[in-house]
This record gives sequence, structure tokens and C-alpha cells, in this order.
Amino acid sequence: MNLLRILALLATLPSYAFADDILFDNIETKHWQTVNDSVMGGISTSRFYHEFGYGVFEGDVSLANNGGFASIRRVISPDFSSGGVVRLVVRGDGRKYQLRLKTHDIYQGAAYVAEFTTEANQWQQLSFTEQDFSPRFRGRDILDAPPLRFGDAIQVGLLIGDKVAGKFKLHVQAIEVLEAI
Repeated sequence: MNLLRILALLATLPSYAFADDILFDNIETKHWQTVNDSVMGGISTSRFYHEFGYGVFEGDVSLANNGGFASIRRVISPDFSSGGVVRLVVRGDGRKYQLRLKTHDIYQGAAYVAEFTTEANQWQQLSFTEQDFSPRFRGRDILDAPPLRFGDAIQVGLLIGDKVAGKFKLHVQAIEVLEAI
């Protein structure tokens, strides 16, 4: 990232923003990758794009072929350590989603998961501490995983896998790393 872009970005950030915050613009949304149940034979679809200052995660969850999830993810700087709280700013559709963090401390395919239910067409600021995340692999708890430390996070993602077929749409304004109080 060049110095002019960094300075321009810093000038637009709210006063509570840290360097590790993810604010969704046209450039940021290009860093995200969709991963759907098609990797296991399912037929769910999704896409992620920029619109009016936020990212839009939308698609269609299908339960056919033992499917039932759609997700997006992004590699992050491993330094979420400045924060004690991760705040997610979203507008949803009334469905249940997951905020997911991956670390090197758990095996491939596993993630630390914090579930949240959106209120249809309402912006929400949802705050999560390290204790709000549970280690999971394919929907099952991992009993012998170490506790999550935000500073160990190497990937962040969002997933819908609420066992309900149909269309979904989640607007994401920010994923913020806030200092512990």
C-alpha cells in the first residue's frame, strides 16, 4: 500500500478507528473471497461486492446435496492484538450469521465462531470479546482448542449456515478492533 493511499485512508477514518479496522470500500471488498458449500458438493451461491460505502454479502443457501452454507473470508494482518473487542456494523435480513476468526492454533477448516442474529433492515453494532468465540469445525465444537486471542487472528470471515434454504443479504459497514475498557 503506498503512502498517499494510507494518508488518504487515515484522513477519512472516524476517531475510534485503528489501523486494523476493516472499512468497506471498493478496494476492500476485492480482498474478500467467497467459499460456499460447493467445495463439498452443495449448490449454494453467494457474492460479495461494494455498494454505497459498505460491502454486500448476498446469495442463496441451498440444502440440496448435503449443502447449506455460504461464506466470505479475508486474510488479515495478524495484529488484532491492540483490541479487546471486535465490533461488527451490519444491516441484515433477520437471519443468523457467524463472525469467524482463524488462527494457526487450530487445524485447517476450523475457526473461532461468534454467532449473531440480525434484525431485518436495521443497522446493528455488535460487539464481541475473545470469550464470545467458540472453536468449531464443520458446525461441531472443538473441545481441546486453546482459547482465542485476537492477536493470533490471521483470517476473518462471515458465514451463513442457519439450516434455512433461501435468499440472504447482509450489508457490512465495518469490522472494528476496539481497545479493551
